[in-house]
Amino acid sequence: MGRNGVTINFSGLDDLVRGFSRQPAVIKNEATRIINTVAGKVEKTAYQNSPKDTGYLSQHIMAEPKGALNAQVIATANYSIYLEMGTRKAPAQPYMGPAVKAHEKDLYTMLSNLLKEGIR
Repeated sequence: MGRNGVTINFSGLDDLVRGFSRQPAVIKNEATRIINTVAGKVEKTAYQNSPKDTGYLSQHIMAEPKGALNAQVIATANYSIYLEMGTRKAPAQPYMGPAVKAHEKDLYTMLSNLLKEGIR
């Protein structure tokens, strides 16, 4: 969890990221741009999926660039994990997981194409 909220990272991309570490800077920069773009899309989808009782949670979902080849999407409301995962008294209302799932294939495809074809 990040800042008492939910942080979800893409996983299973280790080989792909290692491939980028051996590429010229221009390719790494483009990959970083792609990662940040997809993180923004995840943020928007999580916002759309989030419960809107008070609007506080949706206002505290944000994509953050974290340097080269790294970004995160976080929900900083202190109760965000309980909505995402549920509790013994309240069912889950997932918003972040489905947002990641909706865009993970796009991320993989875009990065794979960049490695295969380079910058056009």
